Amino acid sequence: MSKIPNHIQILRYVAEQGIVTVADVMSKFARTGEGNAVRVSMNYTGISHHRYGKYKYGVWFVEDGDLFELLRSYYPKLPRFKVKGKNLLVKVEHSLGLNHIRNILEQSDRIKIVHWWSEEVIRALSFRDRGCIDSYKVPDAVFWRERKDGSLQKFYLEYERSLKTPIRYTRIFQYYAKREDVKDKNVIYICESDQIRDRLIKVEHQLVKGGRLKGVGLYFNFITLDEFNQAYALNKRRSDHEINEMV
Repeated sequence: MSKIPNHIQILRYVAEQGIVTVADVMSKFARTGEGNAVRVSMNYTGISHHRYGKYKYGVWFVEDGDLFELLRSYYPKLPRFKVKGKNLLVKVEHSLGLNHIRNILEQSDRIKIVHWWSEEVIRALSFRDRGCIDSYKVPDAVFWRERKDGSLQKFYLEYERSLKTPIRYTRIFQYYAKREDVKDKNVIYICESDQIRDRLIKVEHQLVKGGRLKGVGLYFNFITLDEFNQAYALNKRRSDHEINEMV
């Protein structure tokens, strides 16, 4: 198969992530000093953009369904995405945070990501193909890393920018705890602040104390965004055990 054109690779990234900035695209594809060229390429492809806050060149998203069909002509196994248009703009900051997390993990030399399902991908898959993930709780992402022995390890990712109600966390935590593929703290909560992380830890302890979860440290790993950034900025390689503790 011939090499996928750069603008199609960019289009796939935008489709999967929902909303991106030019800086996200440059980071994803390791481009530096080419912001204007990337913007021109995205414009040429027909990806929509909208001015938003401090972001140079604004935010970009797909609102032309024909672009999804173009994408599937190169990637026939991709699910059929649905156009959401400017409704996505209510999730800008959350989406850009997830772009940052994905780019760091995929480019890290400390973990080898072999598959990444964003929320957009998961919602486009059938219930069976998405691993029976209920629409009640679609994670922000699911990804698989390759261990040193070649086996794959599955992770659920949640990015918490703000706190939900305690009853909402109770339902979400119990939902994850009931899944057969949730074990060894493979549900990762990356929290925007110490306060959010500490609150989630407290909720987990309260549920265990009340007999509504089996135990602490079985399902969830709570870390702050700063801790995540610092861990992957280190130069030394980490062992599989250390990676499990952080991601």
